[in-house]
Amino acid sequence: MKGSDRKRILSLLRDLIYQLTGNYYPEERMRIFEYKIERLLKNIGMDRESPEAVMTYFMGKGRDALIDLMTVPETKFFREREQLEVLLDKVINGIPAPEIASVGCSTGQEPYTVAMMLRRRGRTGRITGFDISLGVLEKARSGIYQIEEIRDIPEDYRDFIKVKGNVFEIKEDIRVMVNFKRANIIDPSDFSGFTGTFDLVLCRNVLIYFDRSSKEAALKNIWTILKREGVLTISSTEILGKEFHDLFEPFKVGKFFFYRRRG
Repeated sequence: MKGSDRKRILSLLRDLIYQLTGNYYPEERMRIFEYKIERLLKNIGMDRESPEAVMTYFMGKGRDALIDLMTVPETKFFREREQLEVLLDKVINGIPAPEIASVGCSTGQEPYTVAMMLRRRGRTGRITGFDISLGVLEKARSGIYQIEEIRDIPEDYRDFIKVKGNVFEIKEDIRVMVNFKRANIIDPSDFSGFTGTFDLVLCRNVLIYFDRSSKEAALKNIWTILKREGVLTISSTEILGKEFHDLFEPFKVGKFFFYRRRG
């Protein structure tokens, strides 16, 4: 492939990824982007095709493969556990059976974690995991994980899983609390059936990959699916800038900031 074609393909695909997912690759992340794209093109035998042929493929039947490649499946059970404990025990403790969304749920560890934590507190609820990638949602729905991940589950929660050789499975009483749906966080039509549904939305370590425009689109969708006075939670290492405080009012519980829906 000529150098000029290679540059054009990377530029076109970067724009396409942004349009499809809101995930923006600035210059400092372009080396990672280039590596992923070049590996994918080689794997599907299109590393010598023209920019036009590559774009035709990824705008058609190759779209899901491109999305799966570009999503960042970095998650684990009981991630930021202390933050979740504050949420359940002090922020939404007055709601016996909360409706909770995990937006950008990846392979399902976060929704299952929240279900376990509710059960341990003698509560129930319904958790909906949203993600754009069909690949990660398939794994999430299976409820089966490699045995190495058991180290992330505290000993006092392991009665909610069943070990089977080199994997473990989430037990049925937890799985019935969780469902998964494909959704693009920046596409309002994907959330049209969930207006005013959720008491709590978890969107942790997702918006860090977005620019201002795509972040605003995502936050407007989250605002729409929250109930009045519903709460948005991002990672404890993230901050929701003042430019979004017309949508969400920040408040602090202990050492953690949360964001309450305005209006």
